[in-house]
Amino acid sequence: MSTTAPAGGGPTEAERREAAAWSTWQQSPWGRLRYRVVAALLRGALEELGPAPLRVLDAGGGDGRDALQLALAGHAVTVLDTSADVLGAARAAATAAGVAERLHTVAAGLEDLSALAALTRHRAGGSGSFDVVLCHDVLQHRGSTAQVAADVATLTSSLRPGGLLSLLAPNPAADVLTAALREGPAQAWVLLDAERGADPGTGSSVLRLEPDAVERAVAAAGGEVVARHGVLTVTALLEDAGRADERSVADLEELEVELSRRDGFRRTARYWHLLARRR
Repeated sequence: MSTTAPAGGGPTEAERREAAAWSTWQQSPWGRLRYRVVAALLRGALEELGPAPLRVLDAGGGDGRDALQLALAGHAVTVLDTSADVLGAARAAATAAGVAERLHTVAAGLEDLSALAALTRHRAGGSGSFDVVLCHDVLQHRGSTAQVAADVATLTSSLRPGGLLSLLAPNPAADVLTAALREGPAQAWVLLDAERGADPGTGSSVLRLEPDAVERAVAAAGGEVVARHGVLTVTALLEDAGRADERSVADLEELEVELSRRDGFRRTARYWHLLARRR
C-alpha cells in the first residue's frame, strides 16, 4: 500500500505505526477475506486474457499478498513498492511458497513508474508490455484527485493494448453506513460529503474516491471499464471480527464473492473494484 518514498533514508515513526496497523488488519479475519474475494474475482478475469504465464505488475503491492496468489497460478509478477521491509516480506513469502522465481520486487513508487513508462513504453519487456496491472489500496493515499487521475494514466500506459487494469479502493458510501451503525447519525452526516475519511485498514486520513470519478480517469487514459465489483458487502457491517473463526470466514467468503458480482450490492460494499482494458 506504500505510495511515496520517504524524504530521508528510512520510514518515519508515523509510517512505521501505519505499516504495523496495516499488517495487523491484513492478518485479521476481515483482512484475509478481502484478499480471498479479490483473488476469486481476478482468477476469472485473467483466464480470459490467456494462459499463464502473464506478465503482472502490482503497483504499491506491499508484502505481495495479492501478487503471491498470481505467482502461485503460474504468472510472472513484479511487485513495486517504496518500502524495502515489505518487499523483503514479499520475497520471503514467495520463497516459502516455492514461487521465488516468479515473483520479483522493485523498490520504487508510482512517480518512478511514470519515469519508467516514459523510457520503456512499448519496448519488449518494458513498462507498457504488462498484461495485467494491479493497484489495490493505494490510490486513496495520494495527495489529491488530480494526482489520482495522473496515476491512473501512468498505470494504464504500463499495459499492452488489450491488457487488464485492476483498481481497488475504499467505497465512500460504506463510510457513511458504517459510521451511522457504529457512531450514530451525526458522524454519518459529517462523512456524507467529506473529501477525506479514515482508511479501513489503518485508520489514517485518506481521500474518499468515488468510483465514478476514477472511471472517468480510466476513460481519459485510454481504458474501458469492463467489470465493476463491490468487495466485502456484509463484512463491512459486522463489528466483531475477533470472534470469527476460519469456518465462519469461509462461509462469508462464498457469500461475499457472489455479492461482489451483483450490481445491487456494489455501491455499499466496503471497497469498490474496477477492471478495465487498455484500448
